[in-house]
Amino acid sequence: MGNAASESRVIIQDASGEKFWATSDLGATWMQPCGYETAHDSNGCFAKPGAEYGEVLTYVRMHDKRPEALLVLVKTCNAFNKPADKSERDCRVSRLMASENFGKSWVDLLENSKGKIASFVDFDWAPDDGKSAHPPIYATVFEDGKAFDHATGGWDYNVNFVISSDLFKTHRVVERCANAFEVINDDIYTASPPDCESYHRAPAKHEGQITDVVLKISTDAGASFVESCFPIDLPKNGFVIYDFHAETRGPDFIAIDHVEEDATQAEAPMNELYASDESMNFFSLSMRRNVRARNGLALSDFVNVLGLEGIYIANQINWKAFADPVSVNNGDYSRFFETRITYNAGGVWHRLAPPPSSEQCGRLDDCERWGLHLHGPTDWSASEDWGSRFGGVYSRSSAPGVIISTGNVGMSLEHNDVTRVNTYISRDGGVSWEETKRGPYIFEFGNHGGMLVIAKQFVQVNELEYSINEGKTWESLPLATPITVHNIRVDPSSKGHVFIIHGETAATPWEDEQRGSHFVVDFDQVIADGKKCDKSKDYEMWTPSPPGSDGCLMGQKLKLERKLRDALCFNDAEYERHREVVGTCKCSRAHDTECQYGSERVYNVANATEWPHCEPIENLNTQCPALKGARHITSSHLRIPSGDVCTDPHSALGSDDTGGRSHHHAFFMRFM
Repeated sequence: MGNAASESRVIIQDASGEKFWATSDLGATWMQPCGYETAHDSNGCFAKPGAEYGEVLTYVRMHDKRPEALLVLVKTCNAFNKPADKSERDCRVSRLMASENFGKSWVDLLENSKGKIASFVDFDWAPDDGKSAHPPIYATVFEDGKAFDHATGGWDYNVNFVISSDLFKTHRVVERCANAFEVINDDIYTASPPDCESYHRAPAKHEGQITDVVLKISTDAGASFVESCFPIDLPKNGFVIYDFHAETRGPDFIAIDHVEEDATQAEAPMNELYASDESMNFFSLSMRRNVRARNGLALSDFVNVLGLEGIYIANQINWKAFADPVSVNNGDYSRFFETRITYNAGGVWHRLAPPPSSEQCGRLDDCERWGLHLHGPTDWSASEDWGSRFGGVYSRSSAPGVIISTGNVGMSLEHNDVTRVNTYISRDGGVSWEETKRGPYIFEFGNHGGMLVIAKQFVQVNELEYSINEGKTWESLPLATPITVHNIRVDPSSKGHVFIIHGETAATPWEDEQRGSHFVVDFDQVIADGKKCDKSKDYEMWTPSPPGSDGCLMGQKLKLERKLRDALCFNDAEYERHREVVGTCKCSRAHDTECQYGSERVYNVANATEWPHCEPIENLNTQCPALKGARHITSSHLRIPSGDVCTDPHSALGSDDTGGRSHHHAFFMRFM
């Protein structure tokens, strides 16, 4: 665990939560766990949070501005081994522990509340202006002890979202009934059972299991909340929130795992993906059946292409998986996964064009009939087995337009036959693709995006490969010891030339007890005579141009600097990429619209002049409170997507448009 306020502070927590090692100087010296080995040294020792209580339930959470401040949640006692003076009820109580001296001592915030809180549920640091003696803390809590006694562990009307600025000697309710919350870019998202106030007026009328949840958003530090409306009228298992732009209010997209009535759909690993409007009240349906992780992680195959506005790549389950349930073998939907790309923030989704020179394309009778399909985050982060982690869609803001990923050409995304998986690269924001390597590779950018370093996956290798021309050609770099590479890392900005390669020298500990291995590769040493790029002749300006857009992306024309592909040189250490907006574009129905709340995109439109086309959604949610106010819907059922700055929206939306412009602009989390 690291700390944003001081990158030199790190805490290592063992798997049992019994011992903690901490450093404030990036490992030069360490605080030992109290009672362990050299814990008497001059740095003091790191005390176990709630040492007299039960197990530690969470990781230690460090404050991003006050480097000494820590929070962690602990159980009062373990029910299977409870002390004689504790009841089973006592052992259910969760206590929030705080430290303001980097773990040397801890304060029990439940004890501090003097009975005003019965149990903590979740916690996080609240936005901190530094004016209070203690850092503000958000938490979800049971305030009523009797309500906690009857809690069953699911969604509960008696859990409240609160804030305290004095270590819970006092606290204030921010949102009643909110069971879960997340703070993302200073915006607050809460999830709560519906009809909170109605329940507290007449609890008896709300007996039974809670089958749905409500999402509310605050962009003013909790002073007010708006309830979000989603058009599909089905209960929700949880939300994944994407907020890619810290400088604007609210989310870009929210993905929902609905409680489907059809058994085949309910079993499928999928979310519905929704795009926000300016009010954050009305979310429009952007993509059905977006692939999500099965293991409960807040993870979907939905990726923002960094460095370019409005471009996203996502995987979707083809509708044919549900037309004939027999076609799904043992719950495996993966042969129906297909990749789509959008150039207007989810307004319209397109197939990826296959590389014309792809070896797989040559084997197909009709290459254009199929498409290129790419692995996403669920194939990388959702698996604990390095032997099945495919490198997914990857980009860096330091290399706008360059995307690299593993995948295949065909009817759908390949997961089982590794021989069909290759590595592909795009240098124009996903418009066109090349097969840069046969087989699956893991990859990383460096040199301000001017260098790619790769290694073959799933087999032992004795070399790395690198390219300084965006994958057109590759050079080899031998390794001292053969290794199965798990990952390649570089500095967070991808500016440097120092890469860390980690993996294993053997498949099992019986073959090699010390099989974990890593290499540090400094390309300043490897390529000591590397030529520096000449600003006057080694670069070009290019304009991102989605198909048919006349060089317009999200309503504007850009010119971006990039290295000439045949310029075999290195970006200077202080290189800054030139970026210029050279004009705005008139709104286009094809490139600058998305569907309004209550409609969805229809792609098989007979009359091409009517495309893109939106049609009303079946089973529409008409009960959301925000729908009770006056709301104008254009006859075209279209609106301008969030972040699109095109001019003259009436030309795209129709003459009855009275506004129609949306907003917003990730990070993500999941409520369960």
